[in-house]
Amino acid sequence: MNKKWIVLSVFSAIFFFTAFAQAAQDGCIQCHGKNNPAMVEDWEKSTMAKSGMDCADCHGRNHTNKKNADQAIMPSIKVCGKCHEKQAKGFSMGKHGKAEEALFVSAMGKKVRTQSSAVFDRSCATCHNEICKDGGQCDACHTGHRFSAKEARKPESCLPCHLGNHPQYESYSCSKHGALYKSRGLDDSVPTCTTCHMPEGDHMVKTSWGFFGVRGEEPDPKLGADQKIVKTAVEMLGPILAPDSFRSTMVEWTERREAMLDVCVQCHAKSSARKDLEAGDAIVAQANHLATGFINAAGKLKEDGQCSPKEYFWLIRDKMHAQRMSMYISAFHQHPEGVLLEMIHFKRATMEIEKNISENH
Repeated sequence: MNKKWIVLSVFSAIFFFTAFAQAAQDGCIQCHGKNNPAMVEDWEKSTMAKSGMDCADCHGRNHTNKKNADQAIMPSIKVCGKCHEKQAKGFSMGKHGKAEEALFVSAMGKKVRTQSSAVFDRSCATCHNEICKDGGQCDACHTGHRFSAKEARKPESCLPCHLGNHPQYESYSCSKHGALYKSRGLDDSVPTCTTCHMPEGDHMVKTSWGFFGVRGEEPDPKLGADQKIVKTAVEMLGPILAPDSFRSTMVEWTERREAMLDVCVQCHAKSSARKDLEAGDAIVAQANHLATGFINAAGKLKEDGQCSPKEYFWLIRDKMHAQRMSMYISAFHQHPEGVLLEMIHFKRATMEIEKNISENH
């Protein structure tokens, strides 16, 4: 009798808990189906809904009506990581996981925030915090409430943040890879952002050169001299001061390069892929050389009293930083016109400064 009673009690508890959970879920669907129908429709199409999960699994059970709406948990990676441990760990180890820190160690970010907090909140912080707040916001890429992996594999998912000053999407869109995507759509034969940067669902998203196109060790003394000048200027702006924003040793740089080649050989001969990546390396070197010329000219302008330290800061930001990045980003993403336009920009900008210096001597 005791064993039967225990078994009966367990089944009863399971039944009542399931019934309670279902009632709570029905309440969520009923209320939000009326007030936020598109949100509920997205959820019902999600893999998580079809697997039997309910709203409380992510949002907790404290929010039951309008009066306690503030009790609903807004899920971050801490919640998602309970089921997606591998992805959460990879994200935290990669550059996206450090996006918020990159924003707040940056002199550039601090200046924008001080001069116009409204602009800061709706520009820099929108991307850096959207993906990284509270350790990570998975719905920055896996949009709620579908949280679709397929959607996140589309290049358009990267578009909001990787545009303009970070022109990876533009460069990809203007490449042969981008043309294939526009022609064929999302299928296994088309390389997208995640194909190259997140192989097998790797959420670290690391490349050999990192975001800023420098490396901690530079074997070539001539290239190293240019890189030192560029790195000093970029450190003045600030974002590069974030941890792991570039590869600190040649061993680490080489490991990431070989990892990228492993991706490339899925579609290309390894010798051809290596040659193409080395052509991108040459553009990094050229971009650094052109940037060095501009930085030295701007420094001379400052020394001569023709621009203040404040003006020098924004001159480097406005005429060197994003343009240099665009040059090598265009190269590695197969956007030839982008490489040419940024080279022309550097030539013109440097000549203009040199002309100002000449006229005042």
